[in-house]
Amino acid sequence: MKDYDVKKIRNIAFAGHNGSGKTSLAEALLFKAGASDRLGKTADGTTVCDYDPEEIKRKISISTSLAAFEYNDLKINILDTPGLFDFAAEMTEGIRAADTVMITVSAKSGVKVGARKAYDEALKQNKSKMFVVTKIDDKDANFFNVLTELKTVFGPTVCPVVVPVISGGKIVSYVNLIEMKAYKYDNKGNAVETDMPTAEISEKFEYRIDGLIAAISEAVAETSDELMEKFFEGEEFTQKELIDGIHDGMNRGIITPVVCTSATELTGIDMLLKEIELLLPSPEEANTAKTKEGKDVECDASAPLSAYIFKTVADPFVGKMSFIRVRSGKLSSNSEVLNASTGTSEKIGKLYTLCGKKQTEVSTAFAGDIVVAAKITANTGNTLCDSSKPIEFEAMEFPRPCYSMAVKAKAQGD
Repeated sequence: MKDYDVKKIRNIAFAGHNGSGKTSLAEALLFKAGASDRLGKTADGTTVCDYDPEEIKRKISISTSLAAFEYNDLKINILDTPGLFDFAAEMTEGIRAADTVMITVSAKSGVKVGARKAYDEALKQNKSKMFVVTKIDDKDANFFNVLTELKTVFGPTVCPVVVPVISGGKIVSYVNLIEMKAYKYDNKGNAVETDMPTAEISEKFEYRIDGLIAAISEAVAETSDELMEKFFEGEEFTQKELIDGIHDGMNRGIITPVVCTSATELTGIDMLLKEIELLLPSPEEANTAKTKEGKDVECDASAPLSAYIFKTVADPFVGKMSFIRVRSGKLSSNSEVLNASTGTSEKIGKLYTLCGKKQTEVSTAFAGDIVVAAKITANTGNTLCDSSKPIEFEAMEFPRPCYSMAVKAKAQGD
């Protein structure tokens, strides 16, 4: 994998309630982008992100996994976090390393407490957010009920971008409200443009296409005085103005786009890849990281090195592996850096980028990227930096345990 400029990187944490389709969504994106040659299933234990034997056995995510892949000259780093509350710290770690949090909500079951927790954690860590309504192909799915619930729970920032057109209880097409185009999908998930609907697109007639267009225009108008003036004059926004407005609004936390997909049928996945490219902030544009003293650290490749270890795992073959988000400068293999958290020197050996369990060795990681270092002594939460400019990032706030137990030996010899 080649080196990527900070503008060409997207770091995304998938978070949400258990069973809402995070891992399946990651699988569909990897397959559609050509990073995986088959569409795995959690039920079969064949997904890229759930590769641990316990995850395969239990058919759930237990640990946050990294899946890096290339798409349209971008490097996209997906952090697939567990939805079970037993592993809430894993979600905290994944969101810490990301710039955007994609919150999955099942079109069948709606907004669950896991989605609320993910949203709150994204707010707490000052990350941009996007809702992905999953399982849109389920016979009990109801996208527009979920959209109404999202607006009720999370407020006026919720802004639909991709919506289904429903007739006779079935989805007949998908509308991209930015492009103002409608698409149908074949059985391989390939999109074909079709006629735009002209009136109601939901069977209860509570949503009309013109109303949704007006809503997205109003949300974009809020992002600048110039766009607000244009909106009140009754002028239509150009596609570029819509993209730039949503992009800016996401980064400022005043717009939370909503898209819909089916990971199993691959519908909407191509549009989601487009939205990742066009709407999500790059590390350079995303909100800055903060030091322990509260100072902002810009994502600048020309600055001295600063990086943060957000996760540590024990690999049965490689040994201790430290997941690192590079904040500024560059981190090189076979180099020596300062561990600002301990005040000691740290020798960096090999560096890898991961796609699930697949490891690809890299020589350098630049500002904004996520890599894994093998067999270093530093621990989760430590800051690695250039010795000429020591810096230490603020610590992660993990959930507090609500229940404790101890094991006591029955006899002294046990």
